[in-house]
Amino acid sequence: MMANEDPFSEAIQLKKAKKRLIGALVVLVILLILSYFFLEDRLITDKQNIKISFVDEYDGSLDEVIDRESKTISFNNYYIQVGVFSDKNKSSELITQIKSFGIECLIDEIAKDNQNLYLVKTTIYNNYSDAEAALDVLKNNKFSGIIKKNNS
Repeated sequence: MMANEDPFSEAIQLKKAKKRLIGALVVLVILLILSYFFLEDRLITDKQNIKISFVDEYDGSLDEVIDRESKTISFNNYYIQVGVFSDKNKSSELITQIKSFGIECLIDEIAKDNQNLYLVKTTIYNNYSDAEAALDVLKNNKFSGIIKKNNS
C-alpha cells in the first residue's frame, strides 16, 4: 500500500469487498436451493422405458445364434506359445516342423517398437491336459513352449 493513501478509503474498500463476498455467497446458496427443483433424480428408472435394438442381418432365430456362438466361446481355452521371432520365414519353417509332429500351429503378427514380430503358437486346446500333452510332444522333439490361457 502506498504511504500517501487515506486510511478512510481503505476501510471503504474493505467494506465493499465484504458486501461483494456476502452477495456471492447468497447467490451460491440460492442456486443450490434452486438446483434441487431443476435436476432430475437419476435413480428413478420407471419413468421411461428404454428400448435397445440392434440391426440384425441374420435370418435365423436369435436362440440359434446364441447357441452357436456360445459353443465357440470358452473361458478355459489354452494354447502353447512356441516363440516370438523377428523373421517371418524362420517362423514359417518352424511351423512346418511342428506340424510334422501332428500339432497345428499359426502365426500372429505383432507390431512392437516399430518392428514386426511373429508369434508362433498352437491352435486352441479346450483344456489344460490337452495342452500339456501337446507340450510333451514338443519337448520330446527338442522344442520348447509355454502353456498360456487364451484371453480372447
